[in-house]
Amino acid sequence: MNSQVNQPVFSIRLRALLACAAFFLLTATGCSAFLPAPTPTPTVAPTPEAVVLETTTPSPTPSPSPTPDPAMNPATLIWMSDTQGYTSSFPETLSAMTQWIVDHRTELNIQYVLQTGDIVNDMLRSSEWSAATAAFDTLVGKVPLIAIAGNHDIKGVVHDYTSFHALMDRQNYKSYPTFGGVDALGRGRYDLVTIGHEDYILLGVGYSVQKTDAAWLDSVLKQYPDRTAILLAHWYLELGDQPFEADSQVLHSVVAANPNVRYVLCGHRHGMKRVAEQYDDNGDGTMDRTVQAIMVDYQALPDGGDGYLMILTIDPVSREFRITSYSPLLDDYNYFEDESVETYTLPLATVSGG
Repeated sequence: MNSQVNQPVFSIRLRALLACAAFFLLTATGCSAFLPAPTPTPTVAPTPEAVVLETTTPSPTPSPSPTPDPAMNPATLIWMSDTQGYTSSFPETLSAMTQWIVDHRTELNIQYVLQTGDIVNDMLRSSEWSAATAAFDTLVGKVPLIAIAGNHDIKGVVHDYTSFHALMDRQNYKSYPTFGGVDALGRGRYDLVTIGHEDYILLGVGYSVQKTDAAWLDSVLKQYPDRTAILLAHWYLELGDQPFEADSQVLHSVVAANPNVRYVLCGHRHGMKRVAEQYDDNGDGTMDRTVQAIMVDYQALPDGGDGYLMILTIDPVSREFRITSYSPLLDDYNYFEDESVETYTLPLATVSGG
């Protein structure tokens, strides 16, 4: 009885003991084939370093620069007077002067060449007109020319314009887009130009001004009252303080009667002079207008004038009228030691701008 009862108990204990031994053996030898997988330790990802985003205020878009207006570039007028010494004795000098003008027309923005008389010394000598023709033909189709006759060009009061007209006709000046007109006798001419955004009129009559010439000038000036007038004259100023007579007296009357005249360019007398003439245009006793009267004549210098010409610069931006002398022959500015005689700056005086 007892052996039957204890057998099952022994078997249970034996099985339990064997199980414990097996567990101990497996654990001791490192065998984990039958062990549950350990719960993995979670890996904590490192916190990334903070990235600072720099924010900048965008610069304002600059306003586009205004497109330069080429019309406002300074414009140049080249002025010569009393060139008879060159055509009679030094023709290569006059040719050098006109060639220089053509070569520098773009650089200096040369708009016109002005000639205020006495192109030749003896109008009966064909060689002198040939020299003038060779020199001034250089300008044809390149730089416009406006000229008036001096006493040597037309045999004084005889008014023989034959050779003078032949020389001018070669310029084809009537085809200029700026050509305005001529008087009935062919002694006067005017051209219409624009510098900056202001309108000018270039006009003049030749030596020995008659009543008909003065009347023509007056009518043209009154036809264009809103254009600033640059008057070309052969004889307008005297070197001394003597009273005006003949041409100078008549032309001063024309200038006084027309408020749009602001500049007068002349030669005839051998020397340099500038006068700021004052005019009371409305008769109230106060001077309303200044006319810059300028005389240039280099013919008494060596070799007919050493090639000096005048460079007139009209600057519509700075409102300046600048003048200086230059000799292409000598590559030299200002003949006289006192440079203020030939080089100076004046306020730009115009009808629309004061």
